[in-house]
Amino acid sequence: MTARMGISLRQEWVEPLLAARPPMPALEVIFEQWVFASERELDQLGQLRERYPFLLHCLSMNLGSSDPLDRDYFEKVRAFAERFSVAEISDHLSWRSIGGRWSLSLLPLPRTEEVLAHVAARVDEAQRFLGRRIALENVSQYARTPGDIPLAEMFNALHERCGTAVHLDLNNLLVNERWLGETPASFLGVLRADVAWVHVAGHQDVPMPIDDHSCFPSAACMELLRDIDAGKPVILEWDRERPSLGELLPIIADQEATHAASAG
Repeated sequence: MTARMGISLRQEWVEPLLAARPPMPALEVIFEQWVFASERELDQLGQLRERYPFLLHCLSMNLGSSDPLDRDYFEKVRAFAERFSVAEISDHLSWRSIGGRWSLSLLPLPRTEEVLAHVAARVDEAQRFLGRRIALENVSQYARTPGDIPLAEMFNALHERCGTAVHLDLNNLLVNERWLGETPASFLGVLRADVAWVHVAGHQDVPMPIDDHSCFPSAACMELLRDIDAGKPVILEWDRERPSLGELLPIIADQEATHAASAG
């Protein structure tokens, strides 16, 4: 069976990965976790890159904000992408700052034509500077924002206007269903934009969950993979209470075997 699921890399997994060399389609690297890495740590990352394709995930492009784009930040992202030969880069359809004051959270945007035009212009500028397409992730959302454009149509419009892809987070769709009543089917059923890669993650099984990446993806999350092109990389996110790599790899293997058997 060909491995379909990679992982979102955490620094404590680097040396075990170098030793174990498990089959994975890709590793996701979060840019902000490596900004202040030592040269030794970056060399280890380079050794991983010799084994696995990298998908570069960013948290601070701030594409939905009205604050100016941070040229210094984008220069560092570009240099990192060039050093590690990264073809695919993503951030989020969100905003994080206003007037230079930053939020720790990825904040959802109004769903209006004005916002679409604003984000498309900033994505165009960012893509020209990076020399690469940017994929945008759908974020978790705990309250409605102004505007009546369906979220999937926001992504479709951005794809048509500036060629951006979707970094599709299936767990966020499930979380948003609890808070907003928007079903994953209503999103996936009308999404036409290209999917760059897929996030799967877990959350606590409570009435109003948050996207805390605290466990393996639920059966409902894994079931949504049936609707996704099998050629798209799938990346597992696990942040809170995460296992060691030695504990994680058998879990992934068992779940992939179960998913393959049910799909067959």
